[in-house]
Amino acid sequence: MMNDTGYLYHYYDKKKPLFNSVTSLPFEEAEAVLRASLAESPDATQEFLDWFPKWHLNRRYELEKTVREKFVAIGGWPVNSAPIYFSLGANKGLETWYYNLGIIKIPVSEFDLSSVSFTYGDSFAVFNPSCNTGEEWWEQVYMYDDIVKLVDKYGFPEDPEYNSIEMIFPKDKPINQYLKYIEAHVWSDDVFDKYR
Repeated sequence: MMNDTGYLYHYYDKKKPLFNSVTSLPFEEAEAVLRASLAESPDATQEFLDWFPKWHLNRRYELEKTVREKFVAIGGWPVNSAPIYFSLGANKGLETWYYNLGIIKIPVSEFDLSSVSFTYGDSFAVFNPSCNTGEEWWEQVYMYDDIVKLVDKYGFPEDPEYNSIEMIFPKDKPINQYLKYIEAHVWSDDVFDKYR
């Protein structure tokens, strides 16, 4: 169900190992894995493969370090060095990220919420200073109860229609500048064996 605060949704490629994070690997290994994965796309150009994996991973490692530090500062207990990404509630846009789409829906009640952090939007946008329009959620990390209060106050983030596979995006600004969904970062593997 869209905009549901009772479930976390994980979107993934069914041809890839489930609940694995490329950023749990050393950088050079992660870059090789990401480059090989991206090369499987029929739309991947050599120019794209030359710059995107390194840029993306540099940003992702930096963001995950920031999110982890902010999570610890508010009382979170991350177990792993890198999170597995979920959305709070279902999200139509995320369904267009993978050719071989798999979706896992897990009740929030199954998680130890001391090891799950949240951002009000895609962390790439939330921590991008050029996107910051002054609301309270920019550059912030939340515990579950606090993100639910934020949803009660503001609703879910602005989420335009788009399709990553068909390369259909909004015209007014790049899709990575939209918040799109509430991102959840699961920092422990405790729940995953039940769903593998």
